[in-house]
Amino acid sequence: MIDAVVFDTKPYDRESLEKAAAESGINWRYLEPRLTTETAVLAKGAHTACIFVNDRADRPCLEILASLGVKHIALRCAGFNAIDLDAAKALHLAVTRVPAYSPYAVAEHAVALLLALNRKIPRANNRVRDLNFSLNGLVGFDLHGKTAGLVGTGRTGQITGQILRGFGMRVFAYDPFPNL
Repeated sequence: MIDAVVFDTKPYDRESLEKAAAESGINWRYLEPRLTTETAVLAKGAHTACIFVNDRADRPCLEILASLGVKHIALRCAGFNAIDLDAAKALHLAVTRVPAYSPYAVAEHAVALLLALNRKIPRANNRVRDLNFSLNGLVGFDLHGKTAGLVGTGRTGQITGQILRGFGMRVFAYDPFPNL
């Protein structure tokens, strides 16, 4: 049985990790605090420290983890800017991360934000909470026939463009590093 401590844990993290626990042979220990030099001691006895985007695994923090016997840092995110990779290597800490997020989920979320802003949903929601049902200032516009500009034509950019074309929009895209 491998022990892993999970920093900055949210309910959805627990659900996902518990589903995997039976198959993985990992004994998860969930912590609400973020990983910092002050909270790193909570990883005592764990083989793995599982961290998220707001955790900070700088050299002093990694030194504490290594001194406690931690051998692996597992990131629950695709980015790894929160970890000092040179320090991890020097301390013989293996580092793994999520290879990618679903490009469909990211594109759909971006379009959902566009729709929320266009239809002024946040403002309307605030008004309804205040029992103000006035429509003044809440009228959006049709996306159909409009032009969208995308920067980035990777998988997520391509899917976003497809969704926007589904609204009847014209889509222009630019990528400083185009796919060949």
